Amino acid sequence: MPIAALALCFTVGLPVHAAKTGRFSPWGWIIIMLPPLGGVAYLLVEVLPELLGSPRGQRTQRAIAQRVNPEKTYRVLRDRLIDADTVANRARLAEECAVLGKWQEAWEQYDEIVRRPNGDEPVFHLGLAEADLELGRPDAALAGLEALKAREPDLASARGHMAYARALAALGRTDEALDAFEAISQHHHSYEARARLAALMADTGRIEEGRRTAQEIMDRLRRAPAHVRKIQAGWGRVAEDVLRRT
Repeated sequence: MPIAALALCFTVGLPVHAAKTGRFSPWGWIIIMLPPLGGVAYLLVEVLPELLGSPRGQRTQRAIAQRVNPEKTYRVLRDRLIDADTVANRARLAEECAVLGKWQEAWEQYDEIVRRPNGDEPVFHLGLAEADLELGRPDAALAGLEALKAREPDLASARGHMAYARALAALGRTDEALDAFEAISQHHHSYEARARLAALMADTGRIEEGRRTAQEIMDRLRRAPAHVRKIQAGWGRVAEDVLRRT
């Protein structure tokens, strides 16, 4: 049955596609007269280059490449840093390390950056704090964030607020962390903050409050567009875990 369906696609679907896109002559006849090689040739010569050349096709191509060889970009950036040891190159490598979960290396890159005269941008200190959190050093993360706040009192960063709340939670300063996650979720409509809030409530014995908050997340996700549900799926799983607790 699958072979028959594929054959039907080649003999009917591809000629229809060729006709709708103004390519029936000569491609429609080639597909019909030379199955299945005509259909394969049409896909390779006309459809595939067009797909890969479009913005959506390029995104798909990058996603496939990332799955097949997830460290390709990392290796390119590491080689680039060897060729030119700049703050920009270190920052890009640090970001890629974070994406790959190479948190120790990410921390090392950010630590080197913030020691340099031109590496004092807040974003680099935030990256360093996040790496400290992932490496189980919330005290260092909190100290860095408080120093950044003292130096940049007008800095308004949802990313910084999230790291600060996570550090408070990890250090057992539960009430402060709950207030911080609540504030982030209200001001930035953050699924992450809401999910962390629900989990922290459940972890500290406030099961019913945590479950209500988790249910709010699931209700929001059900109403959200498909791309939002995909992006926030991880926080949906956190909410589901809270809802399973008794």
